[in-house]
Amino acid sequence: MTDAVIPAVIDFQSPFIGHLPGYLATSEATAPGRPAQEVYEAAVMEQWRLLLDSPESQDESLVHAFLERHPSLLPGAYSVDGDSGHSAFPSAVITRPKLPGLSDREPDFMWIASDSGSLYPILIEIETPHKKWFHGDRAEIHSAFTHAQGQLAEWRHWFNTGHNRSAFLEHYEIPSDLARRRLEPRYVLIYGRRENYVNSRRRQGKRAELARDGERLMSFDRLTPAKNSVLFSCVRKEQDGYRVVVVPPCLTIINNSERYQPVSGWGEALDACHDMPHTRRQYLKEQLHLLTTNPDAYVQNDRGLRYRRPQWM
Repeated sequence: MTDAVIPAVIDFQSPFIGHLPGYLATSEATAPGRPAQEVYEAAVMEQWRLLLDSPESQDESLVHAFLERHPSLLPGAYSVDGDSGHSAFPSAVITRPKLPGLSDREPDFMWIASDSGSLYPILIEIETPHKKWFHGDRAEIHSAFTHAQGQLAEWRHWFNTGHNRSAFLEHYEIPSDLARRRLEPRYVLIYGRRENYVNSRRRQGKRAELARDGERLMSFDRLTPAKNSVLFSCVRKEQDGYRVVVVPPCLTIINNSERYQPVSGWGEALDACHDMPHTRRQYLKEQLHLLTTNPDAYVQNDRGLRYRRPQWM
């Protein structure tokens, strides 16, 4: 008789939330150059699935911190209405964004996405993977879900009241070319797991009717790395501008100063990214300092024509 194998208990808090075991050693091979995007995406999805399936994901603050470190998992960098070719402003997700004058609970995250005609604040509410869409084995919507969806209605009401849209553009320092576009907020609720409704046609049908105007409702199973996942960090909006909260270990930058000038704190955030090789951190610090202090660093001049060849670094 063989002894039963007891599954290992994973500590998602140690050495820090969002740690990717083995990723540092793998990315040392390409440092200080940029790491392979597919390697990062495979590593982050492995840890993400383990977290979703674990009891520890009942802690919403832990899930929030994981998503701060790996923001490409959050929907909306390129809008939630198809796949825009325009990157989010300011090349990062905003954690715990405030809506001026609203004292109730702020969103967990927000992207400011755009296309050629519209500006899309994507306000995201996360709950936990363990919450239920439906009561027991019935097709009755769970009260916890109703409460969470009510938060989206609060934000929609805020945007539709008085001069709040102008206040939003001012508070988030939206560049003039974006501020002139049509403002179309979107509201995303990430809640529970697919298994709570996928095997019931009645539940699936009822769930399909739940979303109201501008809302996107999804389970945690839906979250996967976005297009160009290595380009995005996580920032906080403060009184004096944007400040980096955390960068992912895969961070790749583009030689365009406009993407990084609105944000401060790059050096500190890179120093705190312990899944990134030291030589890669130093390289990015040097490049970001150059881009934020010398906007024309990568601008070339050919007989009076100024241009910049995009380069991923």
